[in-house]
Amino acid sequence: MVASSKSVSGPLQELIEISRAVGADPDLVQGGGGNTSVKSRDGESMYVKASGTALAHMDESRGWAKVDTQATIDILDDAKLARMKAQPREAEVLRRLQATVAEPAGARPSVEASLHALLDRVVIHTHPVGLNALLSSQKSAERVQELVGGKPLYIPYFDPGFTLAAHVKRAIDAYVEDHGKRPTVVLLENHGLFVAAPEVKKCLSLSRKLTNAGEKWADLGRVNPVDFAKVNAVSLNGTGSTVRGPKEKTALERTTAIRGALKRAGAEIAVVRRDDSAVAAKFIRTKSAFDQATKGSFTPDQIVYCGTVPIVLRGKTADSRDKAIASYREKRGIDPKVILVPGDGVYYAAENLGQLKVVSEVYRSAMVTLLCAKKAGGPRFLSRPQARFIENWEVETFRASLLGGGDDSHTGRVAIVTGAASGLGKGIATGLIRAGATVFAGDVDQNGLESASREFPDGRYLPVFCDVTSEESVAEAFESLVASAGGVDCLVNAAGIAPAFNLVDFPLGAWNKTLEINLTGYFLMTREAARWMLKQDAGGSMIQLTSKSGLDASKANSAYNATKAGEIHLMRGWALELGPAGIRVNCVAPGNVFKGSKIWNDEYIKVCAKKKGIRPEEVIPFYTAQSPLAKEIEPEDIAEACVYLLSDRARRVTGQTLVVDGGQVMVR
Repeated sequence: MVASSKSVSGPLQELIEISRAVGADPDLVQGGGGNTSVKSRDGESMYVKASGTALAHMDESRGWAKVDTQATIDILDDAKLARMKAQPREAEVLRRLQATVAEPAGARPSVEASLHALLDRVVIHTHPVGLNALLSSQKSAERVQELVGGKPLYIPYFDPGFTLAAHVKRAIDAYVEDHGKRPTVVLLENHGLFVAAPEVKKCLSLSRKLTNAGEKWADLGRVNPVDFAKVNAVSLNGTGSTVRGPKEKTALERTTAIRGALKRAGAEIAVVRRDDSAVAAKFIRTKSAFDQATKGSFTPDQIVYCGTVPIVLRGKTADSRDKAIASYREKRGIDPKVILVPGDGVYYAAENLGQLKVVSEVYRSAMVTLLCAKKAGGPRFLSRPQARFIENWEVETFRASLLGGGDDSHTGRVAIVTGAASGLGKGIATGLIRAGATVFAGDVDQNGLESASREFPDGRYLPVFCDVTSEESVAEAFESLVASAGGVDCLVNAAGIAPAFNLVDFPLGAWNKTLEINLTGYFLMTREAARWMLKQDAGGSMIQLTSKSGLDASKANSAYNATKAGEIHLMRGWALELGPAGIRVNCVAPGNVFKGSKIWNDEYIKVCAKKKGIRPEEVIPFYTAQSPLAKEIEPEDIAEACVYLLSDRARRVTGQTLVVDGGQVMVR
């Protein structure tokens, strides 16, 4: 049973309230970290955040689990668990926690649920950036008391899960014996903060108070990280409003070069971005902090999302960087997530923009620690055994895996598709997203882009205004793409028009507009994509969406016939020119695709009906019957062809035209 929005009240509603309040602030929780709980008034049951979900996304139907409070505590009293080896023990603890769940079915309670059960009715666990900088310092135990005041319970670092919870239980029992009550503040070394209170308002107030104290101690201000899940549409009015100077363009080229090195070394990353925050700038300038960055990690989150240590690219040549990245991957068995370039900046890499946002949030906290820890005796890194426990811990692997994207042929790739607000362009974008790609959707239809983007809430469909006939607009669209993702791997030119007139009636304006969109637009997009792919130096793949009319002319379609035939010949020349750089260029020639098409609108169908001497409602069946298969071609069919040609499965295919029309035109 899952509570409905109408029935939600009491502790669940309180849990949602506190979860959203703290979950929206990356200075309090990073990635999927942090958790919350609220007990029933009688204390018998507890609503607690579910593992692997973000606090900010909790609602009436997801993100929580209702558990038996005492049953979660009883797990800690089992002496047999303490004698088990780490991995089987944590698996057994997880199984037992799962057994305490009353609702909803299948919910996975936070691994720290037992710890929550030991404290007051309302509990908030966060990882405040400033306070964690102190908790990850050598003299944190002696300095934190003067910072937070009162009588906090300070817990030295223990491996998360059963070991930590069991130790906290013993510490709380001793605290109660000494003070006659449970602690309201629990500080976990190299981990974070727990606050507890009988009511929501008091718990939130206490959390804010301690968070503010940590920010004041860190003295770096609240520089919120960039929202990587959003990409600003460029030139929304088509006037070239986004203008980047030489320094900005050089920075984009440096980012592209790093992305290229990662791709050449075999890393399965899609997006790379430079951290332009004030914290990163100060970190790069502070030699003492920078030099310590590779000595280890401070928190479990840093290991899970950023890797135990970042990679430092000291070499200036492409070859030296390729070798350094290959060596890192071989030694550590993972792709670099944080890339430090001395004298340049901090770069983040991930499979998608959602992951990139998490990496940036978590590493920002690490940079703050590196900058501030000297005020409390210097940084305290997790030991190698402590780090190894996190690296091998199933719970954290599970949490990180929930950020993962596609697992198919285009995982780790960035594509740009024109005409992607609707019709074939949108269908192709959808196919690439399902195959794991991050897709920048280019179109002049801003409303259509915004509407389509709401269908892809995972941040893989990124709308970018792009007038393919404008040299400035095309350049801006690619700069926006590179600024957001670091480079590009795939291009699909799918924007196009098809005005239908008899030759003697064909307006010159319609002729020129068709050439401008269908030929000049393809040229401008391909030229700009090639420029960035060559800078990236990691190959690439392009598709020019032509038509069966480019192979077998259709009646009363002069401009469309000419441009679609021209696209095929342009493709062949581009394939010859770009092949030595590992960039493949092919065409896909669809048959008649009616579903969602802007070309096959009511007016166009009326023209076709008149041309064929049939009624408008007979047009689609008539054209469908022209092919041997006699099946209507769907956008998904074209998307599948594009996904194939852009993938490594077609790594030896270039300069070719793949016809997807049910056999109507047979290329010989």
